[in-house]
Amino acid sequence: MKHTRWIGIPTVGMLAAAGVLSVAAAPFASAAPVLTSGGVAQLHGVTGTSSKNWSGYADTQSGAYTYVAANWTEPSYKCDGHSPESSAIWVGLDGYSSQTVEQGGTIAICRGTKQGTHMAWWEMYPTNAVQEIFPVKVGDKMFASVTFGSGSTPYDIVVRDLTSGASLNMPEACLSGPCVRSSAEWIVETPDFSPGGIAYLPKFIKSIKFTAGLASQAPKGASPVSIASFTHVSITLTNGTGTTNRAVPSALTSNGQGFSVKWLSSAP
Repeated sequence: MKHTRWIGIPTVGMLAAAGVLSVAAAPFASAAPVLTSGGVAQLHGVTGTSSKNWSGYADTQSGAYTYVAANWTEPSYKCDGHSPESSAIWVGLDGYSSQTVEQGGTIAICRGTKQGTHMAWWEMYPTNAVQEIFPVKVGDKMFASVTFGSGSTPYDIVVRDLTSGASLNMPEACLSGPCVRSSAEWIVETPDFSPGGIAYLPKFIKSIKFTAGLASQAPKGASPVSIASFTHVSITLTNGTGTTNRAVPSALTSNGQGFSVKWLSSAP
């Protein structure tokens, strides 16, 4: 059986930000929950954002982004047996305050107390379902980027396993636009399932560390600069009521290109 999964996008303040990430999944048992939709983030002051489903950073400076990229090491998760329980790591354009998302990364869905197969995926939301392309091992060094160029398929979504050599490179068009490219993101996410709602967050054995986080607003992604070079916000993952932090990003590193996401609690 093939399921369609959805990974969500936050809202900013009380306004819906848009879109969700859908996944064309590998076969599951018939009782497995299905990823359906994203949660909502609420703005807390001007220095940061909290979200039901995102933790990380977003560049939000006025202008159209043409490039986003980062590296990370695929983490090991400790699953507590709740269902659903899942974590996705990705970089992307749009979705923080717009109606589309162009993104790629990795995802793991727990099977009981086992962390399941980690997969690399890409998506142009809401045009297509997320495509899980190849398996990824814990400890593999990963790279992902999204570039906006020119032509009939101006988006180039890349996910590379630098350890195994496996990669995907997808030239894509925005068919459900407008894709305004108003933000660039580096995110750890808990998806939304049906039944079950927003997933439990499996414990990271170590904090998830993004490095070489770059973005650009220059034509065709030229001359990318650090996350810190643009106006940016940190995003804390909370439970549904916003009363308990589930995952928290660190301050940016001294070069402005990296940060870590620390696990704090599981329950949505």
